[in-house]
Amino acid sequence: MSITVKYWKLLIVVAITTQTLAQNVRKVSATMTMRTAHKGKTVNTRAELCYATSGRMVTLFPKPSELYVFNNSNGEIKVFDPTKNTVLQQQNVTYSTETTQFFFFLHNRKADLGLASMGFNLSQTKFENGVMISTWKSPTPMAKSIKRVELVHKGQNPIFMKYIDPTERTIKKVYYYEYTKLGSVDFPQTITQIDYVTAQDSIITKTAYGALKINEQVTSNLLDFVIPANARIIK
Repeated sequence: MSITVKYWKLLIVVAITTQTLAQNVRKVSATMTMRTAHKGKTVNTRAELCYATSGRMVTLFPKPSELYVFNNSNGEIKVFDPTKNTVLQQQNVTYSTETTQFFFFLHNRKADLGLASMGFNLSQTKFENGVMISTWKSPTPMAKSIKRVELVHKGQNPIFMKYIDPTERTIKKVYYYEYTKLGSVDFPQTITQIDYVTAQDSIITKTAYGALKINEQVTSNLLDFVIPANARIIK
């Protein structure tokens, strides 16, 4: 049996198990702390969010001025400024909640973290030192900027991801760790991403989730928040 066949058989087992477990989670609330470091400067961003497995997400950024961000699985985004009573509306696939960690881990996508749906093709799989390393070849539209992606799993959970460009330069690394349980689903509380702007310059972003609650535990009413009908629309 080829290693690729073994890989896909393993993914099927993971898929069935994860899908059954994820069905128990309908909504999640959390605090989010994001720390970005670049050229000796650090920016800290804090927010409160709620995500529904139906695809709706609402994020509240309290500082420097209060902003509500609404997005859904269709890539529609609305940014409401209560001080100015304005709402910015846009739509782009990159804004879709289906590109978020909550979607990947609660909708049975942690086996490939959405790579297959983006057109990447599995080209190689190997097992070494207790982890599974899969290599994904980029689709033609992305080939000029991304040659391949390497994804590492320990057990059923992804722990590392690396993006490589056509010159064999690593352009991005992502680490997933501090896993916790959301219901019966494993979810990484901390994600660190390193974007290599050049060989000598990088941007490091660490995102940490806290106060995670699911279903009836959720006390936040963010998902029920409605933008006032008289808010001025900005496009």
